[in-house]
This record gives sequence, structure tokens and C-alpha cells, in this order.
Amino acid sequence: MIKNKPIGIVSRKTSYDIWIGKNLVKKKHNDLKSTLAQKKIAIITDKNVHNHQYSNLLAQLSDLEINPHLFLIEPGESSKSWDVLKKVLDWLMELNFDRTDYIIAFGGGVVGDLASLAASLFRRGVNLIQVPTTFLSQVDSSVGGKTAINSGPAKNSIGTFYHPKAVFCDISFLSSLSERNFFAGYAEVLKMALVFDKVFYQFLIENQELILSRDEGVLIHIIDKSLGLKSQIVEIDEKEQGERALLNFGHTFGHALESYFNYSHKLLHGEAVSLGIVLAAHFSYEEGYLSQQKLDKIKEHLTTMKLPTVISQIDNHKLEAVKLLSFMKQDKKVVGNNINLILLKDIGKGFIEKNVSFEKLENFLQLQLS
Repeated sequence: MIKNKPIGIVSRKTSYDIWIGKNLVKKKHNDLKSTLAQKKIAIITDKNVHNHQYSNLLAQLSDLEINPHLFLIEPGESSKSWDVLKKVLDWLMELNFDRTDYIIAFGGGVVGDLASLAASLFRRGVNLIQVPTTFLSQVDSSVGGKTAINSGPAKNSIGTFYHPKAVFCDISFLSSLSERNFFAGYAEVLKMALVFDKVFYQFLIENQELILSRDEGVLIHIIDKSLGLKSQIVEIDEKEQGERALLNFGHTFGHALESYFNYSHKLLHGEAVSLGIVLAAHFSYEEGYLSQQKLDKIKEHLTTMKLPTVISQIDNHKLEAVKLLSFMKQDKKVVGNNINLILLKDIGKGFIEKNVSFEKLENFLQLQLS
């Protein structure tokens, strides 16, 4: 199954197609053959994806008469570092890559962020194709042009905006994901619905069982809808000067939690976003925007979708509010001694609450973490 008309993104400097379906690389054989002919191809992936899905990718590429070069990274946020980035750039130099050649980012969000940043920097920009292999990267991070590595406790603090030439969201690559890794990606889907689309939110609630069973038709619809919503926002606000900040719902708290746990496997990005969604929704409730009933429904739905809603599900030790706040102070939405938070006025109606004081936020965290 493949969408006859791909989602398209148009920015001020580039446009590209996003294809969604199954066995897409093989089905788009003719287009790719003409695009990649006589080019050097560098595939960047992590060791887990390599072990489970690289042979699938090579099988789909087999008729293209290319001989790709492979760079393997360790799975996890620790690979989004200066050291690994330098190794990738040095490797591209050794291959004598030029600006007409192609990098294929084959993996989840970490691979996509790192490979995209390398593509944007090397010779001031080489061609990039995204082939995301996780639910999270297919519904969110592979599209929109954000690239990043982490710097110390500050997640995604070093990066650029750089768009791929194409994105292939192939659900066949999701088959090897563990239950935990698959559903971690669902938090990004729910984020989109909560902030932008009440009807989509209702669809998710009504189709919980089909999502849990990974029904292919429902997954394709969810990816299509999520990326369609994101594409509309990126076209309006490519560099996150305004409305695109709404896509950070749940992430201000979530990124701080990831930093708190030192980017360890104890807390996956999607799980951190899930906890962040609950905290942001609870803050919305405390501010008088969201009803208790709607807050409870969000938490109930996340639990049904096998995602954490309280910190104790991740770690039995009490978290320190002051320490968590110190990580939040590294967020890009900080303005002086205040921070802009993405909250909900209602389901499907996200907004930016500007200039929330750190004192108010600390008091909130003290109560939530007690």
C-alpha cells in the first residue's frame, strides 16, 4: 500500500515529498534509480537497526545498482554528541563525498537528528534522504528539518534547520520494534491531536484496540494525519518563530526528564514526552483551562497505550524539583527568569503561555513530584 499522492512540504528554500506505505523503496525504484545513479551513497544507522532491518533495506535497494557505504553508531541519545558527529564528518571526508552525493538516514530519531546535522554541515550541505524506522520518527522527527546533537545536559541544543530531499515512512521497518519502543512513539501522535485536532484525538480514543494490535491501515492513517498536521505548521513557521513552538507540547518537561536521567535507557524519549504531556496537561488544569475530566481521560488513554503517566513508573526514587527545574532552564523557550510553556485551553487547542515564572514552575513541580 502506498499513498498515490504524497504529503508535500514547501518551505522558503525547498520542497519535498513524504511517502507513506509499505516496501516504499522498492515501489519507488524508478525515481530512486535516476536520483541516485552514479552518486556515492552513505547510509548512517545504529547497530540495532542494522541487525534487524538493514538486510530489508538492501533487498529493496538491490535493483538500483548502487554500492552504499555504511556508518554504524551506538543506539541511544549518547550518540548525539560532538565526538560522534566529528567521526561522521571525517568519514565523509575520507569517502571524498561531494555536494551531489546522498546521505540516507536509516533509523529512529537519534540517527535522523545526527545524520541530518552532518548532511547540513558537510561542504555546507549534501543531499539527504530520511528512511525512518521507528514509529516516533515516522510520525514526527523525520519531517520538518530540525537537526541536533546534545551538549551536556541541554538536549538538542546544537543544531540547524535542514530539509531532506524525500522521506520514506515504510511501516515494514516497524515490524521488529519491541512493544516498548513502538508505543514510545505514540506519545508524539497524541501530542499532535491534543494540540491541533480534537477530531483526530477522538479517532485515537475510538481506535485504541486497532492501534494496540498495530493494524497497518490504521498506522498508515495515523502517520499520514500526524505528518499532515506537522507539515502545515512547518510551512507556516519553518524556523519556530511562532506557531511551530506548539509542537513542543510535553517536550519542555520531557526533555528535562531525559536530562535528569542522563539520557539513559531507563527513560525513552517518547516515554519522557508522555510524562511531559501529563505534566503540561496538569499545569493547564491548575491554570483553569482544562477540566479534571479531560485531564483524567488523557492519563487513562496514555495508560491504555502502555505509556507512563507518573514518574514512579520509571524510578522509585523521589525526583528533586529544583534539579529538574535546572534542566528546564536550559530550554530554548526560556526568556530571562521566565519560560514559555505550551499548554491546552481545550482538547485540540494548544497555545503558548508566555512568561511563566520559574518560582511558579518550581512550586508546581514540588507538588507533582511529592
